[in-house]
Amino acid sequence: MTSDNNSVLLTILNKSYWVNCPPEERSSLLESARYLDERMYRIQRRVSKLDREQIAVMVALNITHELLKKPTAEGGGTLLDDVRLAQLEDKLNRALGSEGTTDKQAAEK
Repeated sequence: MTSDNNSVLLTILNKSYWVNCPPEERSSLLESARYLDERMYRIQRRVSKLDREQIAVMVALNITHELLKKPTAEGGGTLLDDVRLAQLEDKLNRALGSEGTTDKQAAEK
């Protein structure tokens, strides 16, 4: 994949990824990638036996746990309710293109 106006090159755990992203969300995506990279390096330093996939799963679980525990500003519910999760999943699928199908979508095919 080559660079264009809607693509951003991210490097996470020394591996590069091209991700489609609207220009107005570029800075947020870069910030998210830096945060993810830092979190993955922390786990890699603590448990060096884990491979990249295991590290990614551990970080995903940690971040999800933190978000699920954090209450919304309105005081009701949590940041990640079913609607928000669906929005995030849709956004991820669009960013990853055809490679971003979920297990549910794969089972339906």
